[in-house]
Amino acid sequence: MSRPGSPANGFDCLRLIAAALVVVHHARVLNGAAPWMIGWGPDPGALGVGIFFVISGYLVTASLRRTPGVGVFLAKRVLRIAPGLLAALLLTALVLGPLVSDLPVADYFGDAAPLLYVLKNFSLYAVTYDLPGVFADAPYPNVVNGSLWSLRLEFTAYLCLAALGALRLARAPVLAGLALLAGGAFLVVHFTGLDTRGELARLASLATLNGWLFLCGAALEAFDVKPPAWTAAVGLVLLPTPAWFLGLPLAVVALGRMPAPRLPADLSYGLYIYSFPLQQVLAEHGRLDVLTSLALALPFAAASWFLVEKPALRLKARLPGAVNLALRPVF
Repeated sequence: MSRPGSPANGFDCLRLIAAALVVVHHARVLNGAAPWMIGWGPDPGALGVGIFFVISGYLVTASLRRTPGVGVFLAKRVLRIAPGLLAALLLTALVLGPLVSDLPVADYFGDAAPLLYVLKNFSLYAVTYDLPGVFADAPYPNVVNGSLWSLRLEFTAYLCLAALGALRLARAPVLAGLALLAGGAFLVVHFTGLDTRGELARLASLATLNGWLFLCGAALEAFDVKPPAWTAAVGLVLLPTPAWFLGLPLAVVALGRMPAPRLPADLSYGLYIYSFPLQQVLAEHGRLDVLTSLALALPFAAASWFLVEKPALRLKARLPGAVNLALRPVF
C-alpha cells in the first residue's frame, strides 16, 4: 500500500492536476471563448490529457510486468475504466439528460438516442456526443461529454501493449522504437500543413501525439529510468514551445516519482468523466468558470470513487494470480 510521502503518491497527485487542467481548459471553450494557450505550446486540456497518457504508459507497463497473463492484465484495465464510465453514462443519459433537455420527458425517452448514447460510448469505439434536446442552446452546442474521445485511444494503447506482451515484445528497445515511430508520425501530421480540422486528420494527430507520450512512459518504465529532479525543469522550459511534447515524458516521470502526500481518494478519473456535462449545464445558465466547475464536479468525482471505482478495484484481488498491492488505480 502506498505510504504517506511515498513516490507512488506523486503519480496520484499528478493525475489530479491533469484532470484539473482539463477542467480549466473547458471552462473557457465551453463559454465560447478561444482556448488559452501556454505560449506557443499546448492548451491546458492537451497538456492534461498528455500527462494522463505518460502516467498511464509508465504505470500499466509496470502492471503488465507484474501480471501473470495478458488476460488478467486486460481485466484489470477494464475494471479501472468500465465501472466508472458506465455509471457516468447512465447518470448522464437517464438523469441529467431529461432534466436539462428542451424536449418533454416522454419525448426524450421515446427516442432511442439515450439508450444508444450509453451503449455506443460504453463500447469506447462508437463515441457519440449528443442527446435529444440537450445543450442545444449552450455556447458550445449539442455536445454532452466531449471528454470521451480519449478513452478509446487509452484502451487501444492497452490492447497494443497487451499484444506486445503476448508476443513477448513488450521490451524496452521495442517500446522505444515504437515511441520514435509515433513521434515521427506526429511531426509529419502536425508540421506538414495537414488540415487537422477534418475528423480523420484530427484523430491521426491525437493518436500519434498521445501514442508518443504513452509509449515514452512505457519505455521509461521498461528501461527502469529514474529521471533526476532537474529533468522536470527541462520539461517546464520546453512547455511554452512547439517542442513541449518532447520534454513532457521525462518531466512527468521525474515529478511522479517524487514523494508526495497520500490523497484520501483518487478523484482524477471521476473529475475527468463528469466535469464536461456539468460544465455545459453551468454554461447554459451563464455561470461557468473554474471555481463553479470544480465545486459542481468534485462531489460527483468523490461519489464515483467511493461508490463505484474503489469497490470495482477490489475485484482485482479476485483475478487469477493477481496481488492486491493497493487500491490505487492505474489509469
